[in-house]
Amino acid sequence: MKKKVIVGVFENDSLNRLIYKRMVSLQPGVIEAHIFEDHQVGSEHVHQIKPDLLFVDLHMHGEYLGGVEWLKNAKELLPNTRFVAMTTLMQKDDTLLATEAGFTRCVEKPLPFHDLEKLLEDSMN
Repeated sequence: MKKKVIVGVFENDSLNRLIYKRMVSLQPGVIEAHIFEDHQVGSEHVHQIKPDLLFVDLHMHGEYLGGVEWLKNAKELLPNTRFVAMTTLMQKDDTLLATEAGFTRCVEKPLPFHDLEKLLEDSMN
């Protein structure tokens, strides 16, 4: 990877956030990560950071509609961002649902940061 990639992650699980922060710290110069504890806070800040890649829970809960409905608005506001759907337990149709909705891909949580650079390259192409 040639340039530092700006990544946003919406993650409500505190343990997963800790894991992501630790893994990112082991990849200096590769990624600038912004990890948000909920979708509301993340949605308010992604416009400022203009991420290259944004990880969003496919089945998000809370004030927002599901990840698919949320994505429709986000794509208009962040036209240069690639979106990756995340889900805790990958269901049979999750990948199809995600890609048909406009996500670049769908991955299982916690994110596979053991191969972070490959994940980023695959998602950015």
